[in-house]
Amino acid sequence: MESRTTANSHSGRRRFLQLLGLAGTGVLAGCLGDSEDDDSVADEPTDDESADEPTDDESTDEPTDSPELRDALNWETSYIMELAVPLGSGTTFVYEGDTYTQWTIDGVEMEAYRIGTDAYIVVDGECLRPDVVSDDEIFEPDRLRAEFGEVVPDERSTIDGQEAYVFSVDDGFLYVSVESGYPLRFEDEDDSAVINFHSWGETEPISPPDMDCPEG
Repeated sequence: MESRTTANSHSGRRRFLQLLGLAGTGVLAGCLGDSEDDDSVADEPTDDESADEPTDDESTDEPTDSPELRDALNWETSYIMELAVPLGSGTTFVYEGDTYTQWTIDGVEMEAYRIGTDAYIVVDGECLRPDVVSDDEIFEPDRLRAEFGEVVPDERSTIDGQEAYVFSVDDGFLYVSVESGYPLRFEDEDDSAVINFHSWGETEPISPPDMDCPEG
């Protein structure tokens, strides 16, 4: 039986920082860099185990139509993402390119803001501003259309009762609503991260934390 290696754990950390849009801050990397736990290594299911465990959210039905991703994908500049990774979970609010994330890693609660070119991290009631801020977007619809625009669905599935096309993108699978075209879920192909999308067009402007935030 195969087991996930320590390399997958490192990949999960990097992916999580990238998902938060804060990769390269150094501060967050330091917060996570000392967390090594061999007990977190999970066994991969065998072929026999996988075959006997169908889920409500998955389907192997072939899509009745095959739109290209560029035609199926719809996007807004405001939405919410629910993040789940091996080390923890978080909720990211996105508004016009700004982000605010509430997350918990190894039992530690943190808040991360990225507003324009400024970033703020709040831990245990204390705030700091990282010296370096990544300007990478969490998901860039223009890039998805440019790089994966001609990709057609692998299959159809159902997410929370909504029909979805399943596209292979960025070493994972993007579930796009058949009805609205909005992304519903992204799953890493090695199951190290799952992101659920919702509240498209419903979030509000994001403000910096109301406290003293010295540069770090």
